[in-house]
Amino acid sequence: MRLRIIFLFMAFFLMALGTIGNGVCEDAGANLKDLIGIWKPDTKDDMLTSVIKFYDDGTYRIAYDAEKIETRPIDKGQIRLEGEDITFIPSESPACKTNIGKCTIKKIEKGKFEFIVQEDPCDRRRCLFGRKLIQIKP
Repeated sequence: MRLRIIFLFMAFFLMALGTIGNGVCEDAGANLKDLIGIWKPDTKDDMLTSVIKFYDDGTYRIAYDAEKIETRPIDKGQIRLEGEDITFIPSESPACKTNIGKCTIKKIEKGKFEFIVQEDPCDRRRCLFGRKLIQIKP
């Protein structure tokens, strides 16, 4: 009987620990599934801004508007996600050349992330990621 009580206590403890761990990971950054789609800065201004599209194969494209993201990107390449950090590795980029960029991602709510630039010599990406982004198309 005593062994059964100890076993049940350990089972509940481990389940509670697993629940706490999931909550921490969810807020800690993003996974690729969260990012897939087209994103734009969360701004009320009508100023010219860029958009970014993340693909399920770990690639990205940046363009001046969503309609031209497939045909006229100004930057495209691979991303690498590590916890809260995302690294942009350009493959074809007239704007950013071969400059690798790194941001920290903070999940604000579903469909809204804040990208905090850590290091990025590319002006176009720095302007896009220096603010909160909202998803406009999944």
